[in-house]
Amino acid sequence: MRSTTLAELLWGPKAKFSYLIFAAIILLFTMLASREIWTQEHRWADIVYGMFYYHDFLHPMLDGNDYYDKPLLSYWLIAGFTALFGELTTWAMRLPSALAGLLGIGSIYWLGCHLKDKRLGLLAGWMLLTTFYFVFWARTSSADMLNMAGSLFAVAWYFAKRNQTHLIDYTIFFLILALTALCKGLIGPVVAVLAILPDVILQRSWKKHLNWQVIVAVIPALIVYVLPFWASTHFGRQNYGENGFYEVYRENILRYFQPFDHKGPIYTYFIYLPIYLLPWALFFIPALLCLKSRWHRLTANSKWMVFSTLLLFLFFTLSGSRRSYYVLPMVPFAILLTADWILSGADKLTQRALWAGRVAVLFFVLLCINFDVVQPLYYSQGNINDFSLELKTAATRIKPWSEWKFVMLDPESKVRFYLHLSPEIKNDGVIGDRATQTKEGLLKAWPILQNQPKDTIIISRKLYLPLLKSLLGKDEIVEARPSLIQKLLRISDANAMVAFIPK
Repeated sequence: MRSTTLAELLWGPKAKFSYLIFAAIILLFTMLASREIWTQEHRWADIVYGMFYYHDFLHPMLDGNDYYDKPLLSYWLIAGFTALFGELTTWAMRLPSALAGLLGIGSIYWLGCHLKDKRLGLLAGWMLLTTFYFVFWARTSSADMLNMAGSLFAVAWYFAKRNQTHLIDYTIFFLILALTALCKGLIGPVVAVLAILPDVILQRSWKKHLNWQVIVAVIPALIVYVLPFWASTHFGRQNYGENGFYEVYRENILRYFQPFDHKGPIYTYFIYLPIYLLPWALFFIPALLCLKSRWHRLTANSKWMVFSTLLLFLFFTLSGSRRSYYVLPMVPFAILLTADWILSGADKLTQRALWAGRVAVLFFVLLCINFDVVQPLYYSQGNINDFSLELKTAATRIKPWSEWKFVMLDPESKVRFYLHLSPEIKNDGVIGDRATQTKEGLLKAWPILQNQPKDTIIISRKLYLPLLKSLLGKDEIVEARPSLIQKLLRISDANAMVAFIPK
C-alpha cells in the first residue's frame, strides 16, 4: 500500500482548509509580541500613542508634528485593540496585520477554488503561508499587509460573483476597495482593478457589468472613503497643517509620476519579486520559462493568472517611485501562477508537486523556528523592556518618575514607545557621520550637554557612550544589556540604549 505523500496531505483529495487555517494561526499569531518594534513600526506606535495622548483620532501626529501621509484606518485598528486590551503593546500593534494575513490566506484559497478547484486553492494557500516575506509583513505593524489582503480579498470576491449582477455584490466589492484604500492609499484599489481587468477583457464581460447597479453601488463606498477625510477637516484641530486629500494625491499620484523619494532603479522588481517569493521563486522561474510551451493548453483562468501578474509587474515597474516592499501586492498573483504550473502535469503527483509538498513543510517548520524560537531568543536577556524597567527603577530611587523630564539625543525612535514618553519630546539627531563624532561635535549639536538640568534624563546610544561619559561623568548610567544572541555571535550593540540620570 502506497504511503500518503506530503503533497496529498496538504492539497490532496482528503486535505482540508481547516488544516491550512490552523497552520496559519500558529505561524502568524504565536510569539507575535516577542520581537521589539522594528524601524517603521515606531511610526504606528507614535501616531497611535499620540491619538490617545491628545484625545484626537482624526489628526495623526509623529514626533509632535502633523503627519497624514497614510489614511486613518490602520491607526484606528491598532487604537481599537489598544482600547480593548487597555494598553498599547506590540501585540495590539501587530494584531491587525496578523488578522490581515489570515484574511490573505483565506482569500487566495477562495480565489484558487473559483479559478480552478480546491487543490489549487489549498496549494496556493500553503505556498503563500510559507513565503518568508508574507509572514514577515503579517507579523509587522504597518499598512502593507492590510493593503495586500484587502486587494486580494476584492479580487477573490470578484471571481466568486463575476457571473452575477446583483446590487449587493457590487456594493460589497466597492466597500472592500474603500476600506482597503483607507489603510494605505489608492494603491490597494488600483491593484485589485488592474488584476481584474485581464479577466474582464478575456471574458468580454464589461458590457454585462456596466449597468446602473454599479453606479449605485459606488455611492456607499465613496461615502465610507470620504467620511474620515471630511471629519478630519471639519472637526477638532483648526490649525492642523496637513490635508488628508492632498496627502492621498501626493503619496499615490504625484509619487507615481513625479517621485520625490524612494527612486529605485528600473530593474528594482526584477530583483525583489523573486526575493519576496522565496522559497517559491525556485518554482516561479521555471513556471515562467514553461509558459511558451504550455500556452496553447492554458485555460482562460490560467491565462488570467499570467496576465494579471504581468500587468501588475509593469504597473509597479513603470512607477517612478520604487521600493523593495512595494512588490508585496504582486506576490499572491505570482503564487497563483506558480501553483497552477505545479498542478499542470498529467500525473497528479509529478516530481514538482512532490517537491512542492516537501518545500512547504520544510519552510513551515523553518519559519516557526525563526519567528517562535530564534527571534524570542535574540531579544531575551537584554531587551529594551528590561532597559526601561532598570531606568525607571534607578530614576525613582532619586525622585518620582512623573517629576523627570527627558531629552532624546539620537536614540532609536522605539525608546519613546517603551518608556511611554510624551510625543512632544523631540529626538535630536546629530549632524554628520555618527561614527566620527567628536566631543566638540556633540557639544555643538547638543548644547544641553554643557549644562544638563538636574531634573532631566538624557537618553542616547551606546555609540556615544565614551564621549558622553567624559561630559556627563557624574550621572548615573543605565545601559541596555546585549541580548543572548548578540553575546553568542558577538554582534555589536552600538545602537543599544543608554541613559544618564543626574544625581
